[in-house]
Amino acid sequence: MITAVFVHGTGVREQAYRPLLSRVTKSLSKLGAVTTEACYWGHLGSDLHHRGASIPSYNSTRSIARSIDVNDDEYLVALWGLLYDDPLSELRALALRRGSAGERPMGQAAPGAPLATQARTFPISPELHELLQQGGIDDVFQGARQAVTGSPAFRGALDAASASLAEERAAIARALIAASLAEASQAGVFAPARLDPQLRREIESAVVDALGGRERSIGGWVKGQFGDLVCRLGSRYMAQRRGAITDAAYPAAGDILLYQARGQAIVDFIRLRIQEASRPRIVIAHSLGGIACVDLLCEKPIEIDLLVTVGSQAPFLYEIGALHSLGHADALPQHFPRWLNIYDLRDFLSYIGADVFGGRVTDVKVDNGQPFPEAHSAYWYNDAVWEAIRGALP
Repeated sequence: MITAVFVHGTGVREQAYRPLLSRVTKSLSKLGAVTTEACYWGHLGSDLHHRGASIPSYNSTRSIARSIDVNDDEYLVALWGLLYDDPLSELRALALRRGSAGERPMGQAAPGAPLATQARTFPISPELHELLQQGGIDDVFQGARQAVTGSPAFRGALDAASASLAEERAAIARALIAASLAEASQAGVFAPARLDPQLRREIESAVVDALGGRERSIGGWVKGQFGDLVCRLGSRYMAQRRGAITDAAYPAAGDILLYQARGQAIVDFIRLRIQEASRPRIVIAHSLGGIACVDLLCEKPIEIDLLVTVGSQAPFLYEIGALHSLGHADALPQHFPRWLNIYDLRDFLSYIGADVFGGRVTDVKVDNGQPFPEAHSAYWYNDAVWEAIRGALP
């Protein structure tokens, strides 16, 4: 009879651990002669010991805000948050206006056709060039322009353009700047325009001028249709829900920070629970639980036949030199047991270890069928996970 010690990950408190343990126990029982031993360390995890006193407006922002004010300043801040992530997002939204533009007579060009040509060909004036230099995006601006003006989002937005073109000019300017900032970031270039909103506004105004406009639009149609949604994805909405977000996030994030600062008590507790389990034994550990198990198994030999990590960050921490027990150039000790590491490409908190640990880790990719962050916790409901464990059992 094999004993499997189940070590949970971050943010799990006792009421959540019980159903997880039940699920793991049920799945392991189907693999044959395997019993499950609990290793609940959540009582050693993080807590708001001063009832959130360190968090601004904690008590007044613990409930979910039902509505928010969509003023121009907050809308633009939130919009830039989307553009930093996806420079074409505003143009994609404008392309949805096609239905309100009406049908054009055959042979009549779209109002946005001349603007499309101008966006591809406008010359860079000395004033704009100087601003692009100050913003750190002069070397990447032309490449960004080609990418934006060659995109389906650009064509769709101008096919559906209004007669005034003011909103389209501003959206194109913002897309060009955001795409340039993305190119600079990818190239490892520091771009002050990403952090200096006044400089970014000056560049935007100069690009709008180059596109033949004089007014600075904040996106009338897009704001009217999607302003509330944009702001709900932005910092204002997050600020109004900061207490609620903290309540949801701090157990997991707090456990990670606590472990990195003072994690020895957690490691010692998990080691004791493993040593108390009957042999032969394996360890199945999720997320931070896997990091702790790698640390304790590197520090001192423990007789186990298999370590299974699921959604683990241990390989990444090792690569960046942040694993407590090993430096980035140190090999796994000879006494380290066989290691099966299960990951999901949609789980952005899961990493692979075969290459960084010199072939001492067997990585298995699974698909939990969930978006992130649910993908990080859905392993236990995936039959492929248990099949991988079955194949590795001693």
